[in-house]
Amino acid sequence: MARRIHHPAFPLSRYVDHIWRASNPATISSRQRIYPDGAMALVIHLKKPTMCFWIDGKPQTIRVPLLAGPYSRSFDCDPSESTAMIGVVFRPGAARAFFPIPVHELQNVDIPLSDVDPGEADRLLNDLCSMAGEQEQFQLMERYLCRKLADGDPIHPAIPYAVEQLSGEGAVSRIRKIQLETGLSHTRFITLFREHVGLTPKLFYRVRRFRAMLERIEKGAPVNWAALAVDCGYFDQAHLIRDFRAFAGVTPRQYSAAS
Repeated sequence: MARRIHHPAFPLSRYVDHIWRASNPATISSRQRIYPDGAMALVIHLKKPTMCFWIDGKPQTIRVPLLAGPYSRSFDCDPSESTAMIGVVFRPGAARAFFPIPVHELQNVDIPLSDVDPGEADRLLNDLCSMAGEQEQFQLMERYLCRKLADGDPIHPAIPYAVEQLSGEGAVSRIRKIQLETGLSHTRFITLFREHVGLTPKLFYRVRRFRAMLERIEKGAPVNWAALAVDCGYFDQAHLIRDFRAFAGVTPRQYSAAS
């Protein structure tokens, strides 16, 4: 599958991690596991009205364009369906600036963009399909997002700070410290974080730590699981295995065997 990544310029870069474009001429059906990262995404299929994916082996079908909520679990997709797709990966907590929806209600949930604004979903899809090439589509997506950002509500400054701090090593032991540094009460901090990010601070940290662990594993070097647990901030190997099963749906041994 051909996949191209586009990084938008400032000010979008403060809210959008990247925009991607994928195409796949292959026709052989297969399954690919997608792992959670705690961020929201906008996904647009340019040639099909729906997308199908699997959660716990059960097929799910949803209309596109779609808004993907922040996931804390893995799911499977079929790369052969990616004949022509474009998408946006938002920075954690930033999608609310574009779509004023209750993010905490979208944990592990996808919704059609037409449920938020039917006319907007149709216009965006039609405009993208009228573009001649990938670069023009990227530019159109940037213009669309800039318009949304100009009309949206600003993100509370505590959110990007907390997200950055919770994405680092050992952050779970500093949640209380981070909350105090924001100047918010404990209850207000948790509520505000869930409203913007969609996950609790502790769950978000666990998801980000899991993703960091996957990145280290995927470098291809032999894995010493006990040492990796320590390096990634797990109390012991048992805690690493617990999170791996929760977020990947398989044990580390099963993951390694399938890689």
